[in-house]
Amino acid sequence: MLTIGILSALGLLLLALKIGGRKVIGMDVVFDIGITVTLMIMFYGTFSGMAAAMFGGLFVTILLFIMKKTMVHETLTVEKVVPKWKEVDPKS
Repeated sequence: MLTIGILSALGLLLLALKIGGRKVIGMDVVFDIGITVTLMIMFYGTFSGMAAAMFGGLFVTILLFIMKKTMVHETLTVEKVVPKWKEVDPKS
């Protein structure tokens, strides 16, 4: 159960990182909620399935938090009504 949740979460997170790269890390709350809800829908039906989804969601939350604190990422900012991606260095 724990292994299935972690591997499923890792697979979804890797797909998200392939699509958006550093932008996914900057929008971590949106992707965290999306991946957790997707896991809950995938494993709906049994208690062990929902427990696996919650473990997977927790794993994604922790991993994205660590990545945001240690890696350079991009956040979406609005400057003069124009949205732009701004690079953020966590060390500064």
